[in-house]
Amino acid sequence: MSKLSYTLIAIMAAALIFMGAVRGYQLYQRKTAQWEEERALAQDAFSFQNVPVSLAAPQAEVMPFPVRFDASAHQDVFLEDAPLAPEQEVRQAQDTIASILEDYKDDENLRSFNRELAAASSGRAVDLSALSGGDLHQLLQANPEISSVVSKHMQNPDFAKTVQQILTNPQFIKSVQDLQRAGAEASSAQKKAE
Repeated sequence: MSKLSYTLIAIMAAALIFMGAVRGYQLYQRKTAQWEEERALAQDAFSFQNVPVSLAAPQAEVMPFPVRFDASAHQDVFLEDAPLAPEQEVRQAQDTIASILEDYKDDENLRSFNRELAAASSGRAVDLSALSGGDLHQLLQANPEISSVVSKHMQNPDFAKTVQQILTNPQFIKSVQDLQRAGAEASSAQKKAE
């Protein structure tokens, strides 16, 4: 064999030894990482996110003896407002209905209904709030054209949907009940006075 062949064999042997050393070092790194992880798990068995956990029971604290409840020493406190006077209830119900109807002031179908309602009632009923009070029966007796205006407009699905939204509003329902109750009480008081 020539010198060149020996040199090439020596280079190949050196390359193989170098590659073996690299592979051996990589294996060593993997094993040491695995050993470190196993040692860390075995050593810190009672830790959470590298914070040691103490399993020792806390010391008992001295507690005072129970104190008997004395009802006479306490006063009840109620945070409710005083009930409204009947006149205030009526005014509040009217304001609530007016506020709800104000939300629908830009609805063209409702404005058209209000115009025809005012014309049919000779100005006594200018909007839906007039049909919500306690004197609805008297208003309908004095102006029977109102029922034809209502039935005509209820055939329009957009108007019917708007009226349904208004009439199913819980505040509107309570306000109408308050107004009707006040109207019934006023009429019964008037009958008693006669």
